[in-house]
Amino acid sequence: MHKDTFIELRDETGSLAVIAPELGGWLLRYARPTRHGLVDALHYEQAVLERYPKEMWAGNPLLFPMVSFNHLPGKEHYYAWGGREFPLGQHGFARRSVWNVIGRGEAEVTLELTDSAATRAVYPFAFSHRVTYRLAGGRLQLEQTVENRSAEPMPFSTGIHPYFQVPLTAHSERNRCFVRIPACDQLAADVRYEQFASAPQPAQELPVARDVSGTMFLGGFGRRELTLVDPGSQLEIVLNWEASPQHRFCALWARTTDAPFYCLEPWTALPNSFTRAQPGELIELPPGQTFRAGMWMELREMT
Repeated sequence: MHKDTFIELRDETGSLAVIAPELGGWLLRYARPTRHGLVDALHYEQAVLERYPKEMWAGNPLLFPMVSFNHLPGKEHYYAWGGREFPLGQHGFARRSVWNVIGRGEAEVTLELTDSAATRAVYPFAFSHRVTYRLAGGRLQLEQTVENRSAEPMPFSTGIHPYFQVPLTAHSERNRCFVRIPACDQLAADVRYEQFASAPQPAQELPVARDVSGTMFLGGFGRRELTLVDPGSQLEIVLNWEASPQHRFCALWARTTDAPFYCLEPWTALPNSFTRAQPGELIELPPGQTFRAGMWMELREMT
């Protein structure tokens, strides 16, 4: 895909966002002017872009109609619904689909993904999924709507997968960074992700150096906000999803303890949610109804 098909947003602060509609509505960059110059909040590598769709370890991919994975007995990456079984890959198909641009301004863009023969083969529902990215005052806002255009309830989970840059500048070191987490619950899965045990956790500052390659799952938030702090750069990234009450969970993940990224991922469900079918976790949207969510991220100077 040629770069002239990317969409670039700018606001009055000089902040920048770059979106690739034809690559899954992928947010490739969000950057803001700081004392260090223009700093990228999201990890981005041209090499990752060239490996799309096999690898997406950069930017912020969109997850729909399933976060994480689901399995059935003897079948990995399958789910069952309405007496039928369907294959569906990790994190769903939205991040590997072409999104249409249906609205655009200097500082915002609205994308839409609708069902097709390809999606209905693995997800037999008619839908409209819209995402708006908006820059305002240096903050990047994301608004999401999912409309069920089917004649029956539509099950799904959804979330985002931002790969935040660590450290944020060359003036710091990865191991000095940490995540500020409010009081919440930590959720531990059994080996087959068929049950989760919950344990309350006090507010904490979690070192980025801690190994989360197996994914740490959090829930039960009193406040849906995490902050990735880079003391060496005197910068931090706030991720807030208070306007997304159904995003009850957050997954923390980094491929290794020296990876140049660290992921904070608000989700509406945990892995294997179709098979576990816990009440209130898997969204079952009635016909004609619309799901709405809003969140924002902000790179800013530490005070």
